[in-house]
Amino acid sequence: MGTIAYRPELSSEEKKLSMAKYYDLPLYAPAPLQQQLLDAGPIDPKLAIKTENWLDLLKPSGYNPVEYGYCMLEDGSGYIAMYSVYPNNCEPKMLAWWFHWLNVPPKSQPLGPTGLDNIKYKIWCPPDHIGHGFINGKDKWGGIWTVESLDLGQGEEKVYTIRHPINLKEYGLTDEKEKELKDAGCWVDSAYETFHSVDQQHTPLPGTHLMLTLSRPCPLGGMEKITREWIGYGLKDGRVWRDHSTPADTLCEAYLKKVMIHATVEAQQLSKFLPELYREYKDKPDDAD
Repeated sequence: MGTIAYRPELSSEEKKLSMAKYYDLPLYAPAPLQQQLLDAGPIDPKLAIKTENWLDLLKPSGYNPVEYGYCMLEDGSGYIAMYSVYPNNCEPKMLAWWFHWLNVPPKSQPLGPTGLDNIKYKIWCPPDHIGHGFINGKDKWGGIWTVESLDLGQGEEKVYTIRHPINLKEYGLTDEKEKELKDAGCWVDSAYETFHSVDQQHTPLPGTHLMLTLSRPCPLGGMEKITREWIGYGLKDGRVWRDHSTPADTLCEAYLKKVMIHATVEAQQLSKFLPELYREYKDKPDDAD
C-alpha cells in the first residue's frame, strides 16, 4: 500500500488552525485487498442493485452479493458499489456529525484563490479536496456545493458539484423501515449530484449521479459504510429518472474505477482521525477554529 505524496501547501493562515494537524497525516493508496478487487475488473452487472430497487440497500444487517466493485449497466449507465470499514471506535453518529460540521468553514478560514476554500474538506483528502459548504449557509436542504478533483493530485481540473438532498419518505421509505434502521444505530444519507462550472456563475453542465449511503455498526467493531452510486441517474417529480445528457467520459469503466480509488482513499483517511476530531470539536460552535 503505497504512500500518496502530493498535497498542496496550506496557506499561512490555514496552518495556524488547530485542525491543520490532520492535513499532514500520511495518505495511502487502497489497501492490498481493495486493490486486488479493483484490478480484477468490472463486476457482473447482474449483481448490481438496479435503480428500481435502490432502497433495497437499506437494511440493518446482512450484505448484498457484491459490496465493492463497479460496472457499466445494460442501459449504458454506470454503477459503483463502495464498502468501507471505519475502525478506531468510529460510530455512525460521528459520520452524521461530520457531514454537517464539514459544511461550515472555521471563522478564520481565508477565502483562497477561488473564494471557496474550506480546510475541513482539505484534511479529508488533501490531493483533491478544496471546498465544501451549505448553499443556504445553514443546512443541507438548500443543497451542498463541493469543489474537488478525483485523480489524487495528478493534475485533473477541479469540478464544482451540487448535492441535492433527498427525502426518502417521498421515494418509498416507510416509517417502519426508518424506525428499524434507527433502532439498529444506522445513519442514512441520500442525494443526487449535478455538475457546474467552477466560476462565479456556476453554470449548469450535463450529467447527474444518484447516491445512497448506509452507515451502521460493524460486526467486528467500529463502523461500516455501504454506498451505491448510479452514474447517469437522478431524481425528478418523485421518481428515479435516466439522465441521457450525462457525458460519455463519466460513463466508462475507467471513470468508475477512478471514483472508487478516490472514495477508498478518502474513507481510509477519515477513519484515522474522525473519533479524535469528533471529541475535539463536537461541543464547540460549528465555525470554531
